[in-house]
Amino acid sequence: MGKPKKSRILMGVVLYVLAFVFISGCATQTLSEKTTPLEESQQSKESKEVSIPFYYDFKDVPVPKKLKLQKEKSFVFRTNEFTTGILSFSGKVEAESLISYFINKMPDDAWSFLSSFKSTKDILFFHKEDRFCIITINSKAFRTNVEILITPRSQNGS
Repeated sequence: MGKPKKSRILMGVVLYVLAFVFISGCATQTLSEKTTPLEESQQSKESKEVSIPFYYDFKDVPVPKKLKLQKEKSFVFRTNEFTTGILSFSGKVEAESLISYFINKMPDDAWSFLSSFKSTKDILFFHKEDRFCIITINSKAFRTNVEILITPRSQNGS
């Protein structure tokens, strides 16, 4: 009788220690999460994910990783001289962070910011020596839609 009782006590102690380690590990994780405000951690996470560029059919127009291509709403036309068309995207990204993203990232690919309109839709205008880029950002309740239009500049210099 002595041996089974000792093994039960030993098993109980081991389970108690494991439970203590498990609970203290969860408590430590909870405390460390509380040191960074939830809003702040979500904002930094979103800004990091938004800042990673992807390139699609327009090889010099960066697109945030969080935006997903809407193929059924996109159209691209290619010739030997140019590529033009509209790429449509959708994602859960705030319009203000997208505006900031494009204004900061487009110059990395030699685009110059021309102007912008702020209304129910935000519209950004960029140009290069041979093309224009118009980015339309339309925020909805739970999604933001983005359209990127690339058009060639006319040959007469205007």
